[in-house]
Amino acid sequence: MGCFEIVQCTCNHQENPLGLDRTPRFGWKMRSDTRGDAQTAYRITVSTDARRAQAGQGDVWDSGQTAGDENVSVAYAGPPLQPRTRYYWCVTAWNRAGEAAVSRPAFFETGKLNEAWRARWITAPFLKMDKTDTGAPYLRRTFPLRGEVRSARLYICGLGYHEAFIEGKKVSENLLEPAFTKYDALSYYRVYDVTEHLPAAGPATLGVALGNGWYNCFTEDAWNIRQASWRAVPKLLCELYITYADGTQDCICSDTGWKTSPGPITFNSIRNGEWYDARLELPGWSESTYGADGWQDAELVRGAGGVLRAAEMQPIRVMQELAPVNAYRTQEGRWIFDLGQNFAGKVRLTAYGPAGSEIVLRYCEDLTGDGQHVEQKHISGFVRTGEFQTDKYIKKSDGPEEWTPQFVYHGFRYVEAEGLPEELPGPCIMGLVMHTSFERTGHFECSDDTLMTIQRLCHWSSISNCQGVPTDCPHREKNAWTGDAGTVHDQLLLNYDAFLFLEKWLDDLCQSQRPNGSIPCVCPSTGWGYNWGNGPDWSMVLTTLPWALYEQTGDAAILARYYPFICRHFDFMSSMAVDGIVNYGIGDWCAPFDGPAISVNMSTFKAPVALTDTACYYRSARMLSKMSRVLGLDDPYLARSEEIRAALLRNFVDADTGEVAGACQTSDGCVAFHHLLKPQEEARLMERLAERIAQNGWHIDYGILGSKYVLNMLGEYGRTDVIYKMLTREDYPGYLYWVDHGCTTLAECWNLGGSHNHYMFSDVSAVFYRYFAGIRPDGDIPAYRSFLLAPALDLAIDTLSCSVESPHGTIFAGWKKDGDTVTFTAGVPFGTTARLRLPAGVQAPENGAVLDGGRHEFCWKIAQSAG
Repeated sequence: MGCFEIVQCTCNHQENPLGLDRTPRFGWKMRSDTRGDAQTAYRITVSTDARRAQAGQGDVWDSGQTAGDENVSVAYAGPPLQPRTRYYWCVTAWNRAGEAAVSRPAFFETGKLNEAWRARWITAPFLKMDKTDTGAPYLRRTFPLRGEVRSARLYICGLGYHEAFIEGKKVSENLLEPAFTKYDALSYYRVYDVTEHLPAAGPATLGVALGNGWYNCFTEDAWNIRQASWRAVPKLLCELYITYADGTQDCICSDTGWKTSPGPITFNSIRNGEWYDARLELPGWSESTYGADGWQDAELVRGAGGVLRAAEMQPIRVMQELAPVNAYRTQEGRWIFDLGQNFAGKVRLTAYGPAGSEIVLRYCEDLTGDGQHVEQKHISGFVRTGEFQTDKYIKKSDGPEEWTPQFVYHGFRYVEAEGLPEELPGPCIMGLVMHTSFERTGHFECSDDTLMTIQRLCHWSSISNCQGVPTDCPHREKNAWTGDAGTVHDQLLLNYDAFLFLEKWLDDLCQSQRPNGSIPCVCPSTGWGYNWGNGPDWSMVLTTLPWALYEQTGDAAILARYYPFICRHFDFMSSMAVDGIVNYGIGDWCAPFDGPAISVNMSTFKAPVALTDTACYYRSARMLSKMSRVLGLDDPYLARSEEIRAALLRNFVDADTGEVAGACQTSDGCVAFHHLLKPQEEARLMERLAERIAQNGWHIDYGILGSKYVLNMLGEYGRTDVIYKMLTREDYPGYLYWVDHGCTTLAECWNLGGSHNHYMFSDVSAVFYRYFAGIRPDGDIPAYRSFLLAPALDLAIDTLSCSVESPHGTIFAGWKKDGDTVTFTAGVPFGTTARLRLPAGVQAPENGAVLDGGRHEFCWKIAQSAG
């Protein structure tokens, strides 16, 4: 008998999660050394005891032996769960040989569920809405311990940001908690296991520092966020449950028994920066031995409003450190530190100089031409008050002092430091790379340096802009634009374990939806004071992202949850249509243009907004039709889609010549991508698109929308040779043009106007996975249960290695060429199949074969490579 085992168990896409308010959904991966093996049945047991769960004693729930191959997002279907309770679960799976594999016990802990909070919202009395220079307050509570502690859990929401400490030690490595939301509709609390933080005996102290974050953003900016409906002073809600060895329990709640005081953080703004005066430090403030003389009583305050929900998304953390690659002193006496990489995060400063000296840190992604200053002008203009990306530190002693800002992050490569001595006795600046702490689960590597350079740009831009929400850039705006996320969510799911991150943002979209069904162009938001158009070509993400998550998992509950919001948005688009045509919004943002500005050049974008809008309106109808069928609902959308298609073709496609309005790459790609033509007509359009690109010298001539349409459709038609020629152009406009001008991340504009750390052109990374390595879904079959392996072996790439983490295991595709021979290796996960599709130049009888689960290796003759 072969080896058959369960290798990974997840609950709500997490391993052993703390704090679930949503229905638990179980998943597991299996491994077998029998090729083509598959699961035939499963049984899930849930218990309050690990041994009972593994023994098959599901005293809470027992699914019973259930026939089928389902192993992704299997919903808990037992009696109501209790709040703040740990449950253990095991799964038994049977394979085709009748063998049974039993998982190790896993667990999940519920959050508050529907339990009322015993805690009260509190704040510091010295915080006032009319003050913009108020720093971060400290709050503390000392409490007794009545005996040996068995376990302790902290349930906490501190708005805008919070950091919690017990006996002087921070309870986690999480940063900028909670994630940005439309706070008056939804806020997140975290659950922390703080058992090991409590002392063995005696009193203990819980301390919390509060930052402003997005909750109290008082800075005037172009988006009027200071007018947000939720804006208020920072506040705290928390419950610390302590369970003793004898089974009794205490709850330490936020209330007026807490004490508050100003601290050394004298200013903090997510838009401006953070100021810290070390002379105001309160040593030991979160320890029981601290006296707290002069501290004021906390005040009760109104809550944020809306729903409190346990956070499931991975938190923001420091994920990497970058030492300077260069440091020098300018003619004016400032220090410039080059971290060598544009990124999002902050620094750890080792401050030198006399007591009372102030060190000013300014951050940016570029230097002035003479290298004497950081260049902030090109990205600072939208911040109307206060300094831009500037931190300040005042020393308390003559010796070295270490400091890291708590409640801000910046986008930068360079740090300009003012106030440091002429000679630095030791290291001074360390870059701390921050982003939502999902794992990098996908991998693409090849022997082509250009492709790897582009993949590296995509990676750094992606992690820079995953900060609890998918932002456009980490410095100028930090805004979650719909168009950016809608263009790149596919590559995020391929490169990273980004499901929870994107699911959270989907909730942000739904919370921000207006009563008429429209979606603000920036979410979270309410559209306060800032209502620039968000046409279907940008707001389409509300339709495409749920489908992408369904495609990733096969979990129809995702579609059911968001279906009503998608329908309301479709109704809004319909209300904006005139004779079937929709025409409003931004369109193909940042197609190549001349000049330094951005919005003033919108009139030069070649693809008509009405074309891309109406095409997305059509696609929304088609996708709603598919969703309706998956959910077993009536489908009025298929007929609607045909009406929209007919209107679009009448208005934008010449019936005689097939020419598309705009006569450009984006227009052609748009019509093909949305499959608006008959198959033979679409094929002719793709031939014209390839000719158009060749006539343009293989140059890119598209913006944000075209970046997805053009490359993906060229890939679908096997024209990776055209993609390769476009990507390897070294002159303007192109990716290598950015690299030649010093970029280490993707830029916003092809001419380098605007931001130099935008990820909106990063869908090219998904193209590497789907059309170069050739790993992609097979039709509408979700969860990679069946997928294509269509490697572009005809490209002039000697070696390639690519893997995608599917719900069933790791999918692998790779090759190595030796003259006219190529060795291709494929890894197909347990319980899945892959259909092999090879280019015409490969002599292989296996072309079209279906590969079962297991490792496969082939050696084929190949014609001369293209590219």
